Amino acid sequence: MTSSLLFTGSTVGSVVGTILLERIVNFLGRFYPFLDQHTYLPVVPFFDRLFTKNVPAALPCGVGYSPAKARFSSLVLGCLLHPLFFIVMGTARNYPALLMAYVIAAFARSFWTGERLNFYVVSTPKKPLGVLLGCWCIGSFSAPLVCQTLMAEGISWKHFYLGSLVISAIALSLTIFSFRPTRDEFLADRKVALDTMQISPSAHIPGTETMIQPSNAEKVRESSARTLLLALSMPYQWAFSLFAFIYGGSETTFQGFIVTYLLTNRGSSPNTVGYVSSGFWGGMAAGRILWGYYCTGSVAVYRHGLVSFLMCVSFLMTILIWLVDSTIENALSSVVVGLMYGPIFPGTLGLCNDILPRDVHMVSMAILTAVASAGSAVLPFITGIISNKDGMRVFCYVTVSQTVSMFVLWLFFPSSPPARVSSPA
Repeated sequence: MTSSLLFTGSTVGSVVGTILLERIVNFLGRFYPFLDQHTYLPVVPFFDRLFTKNVPAALPCGVGYSPAKARFSSLVLGCLLHPLFFIVMGTARNYPALLMAYVIAAFARSFWTGERLNFYVVSTPKKPLGVLLGCWCIGSFSAPLVCQTLMAEGISWKHFYLGSLVISAIALSLTIFSFRPTRDEFLADRKVALDTMQISPSAHIPGTETMIQPSNAEKVRESSARTLLLALSMPYQWAFSLFAFIYGGSETTFQGFIVTYLLTNRGSSPNTVGYVSSGFWGGMAAGRILWGYYCTGSVAVYRHGLVSFLMCVSFLMTILIWLVDSTIENALSSVVVGLMYGPIFPGTLGLCNDILPRDVHMVSMAILTAVASAGSAVLPFITGIISNKDGMRVFCYVTVSQTVSMFVLWLFFPSSPPARVSSPA
């Protein structure tokens, strides 16, 4: 149960991040459309009037929003916050500090897994969401592999977290290089902002008395609220959310407790059992990358059937882990479970986008991501409480029941998008 509380810390950080994400991203994306230059810092009109000469008194009406700048700033902010997790884990002297580290890590991850990055990847020509999630799993595969190797050599696990700060620095550098707003993106966002304000770029010259028309910020916020309510009013949104909740909990329960299960119920060696977790994530990475390359553009019926097959194989592997008393077999089954689990979440996002109207895609992906994060904390926590009383034998009961629940729920989803009736002109 003590280990499960760490998942609860992740839930708290994820929930706080999800609630504050939209407000923080909107703030980070603020810029001055009337200026023929862009900055990486968000605008704060009060301070800018004090320190910037070419900011007019009518500035509050002249603040626009840049999606490119917001995406870049939010990703960089996540890269700056996440190293705090490694620092706290590497220097912690008590359990509450470890719990706080998990809260910080989940809060930082919310800026990476938010709907804007997923929606941005889906909107690109090749739609490599499966590849993106697969690369995430490559890190999950490498981390326990390296940590287990260091511990087997007698190196303290705390040094692993402190050494990971080097990876954080590399990630920050790559993020800045990849997502920094270009001049063309600034000009495109500037044009949209000026069009929203109903003026042209030459209609306002800093230092003149030309007034900028009020922006439609209130209308944009009202439109976002209506889109959220529209998504929440759709039964399929709730059904997909329930599926994502179970999937997130099942994935985290399996990878979080398989090592403990092998140690307590199979008598595995502490020096090698950690590699099983790496095998699971290695299979997960391979499954998602293959899905991203070969199945993203497939027809919905094919993708629906393939995900059904993957869940059936996962069910068989969990049964084998339950019945076969062999560390080697259980480790191999764990790899296959990871391979089968990999495509399920990107496949769910794809099917959800096929079924729901395009207007709610971005909001829907945000909801599914948040609910999956909640499931990845709540269900493992419940599993930890039960196993604290009845032992780790409940691990197999939980994983089998979760896989069956996902399969039954998946059968109720349509295998092809519903026909949409065009609205009259």
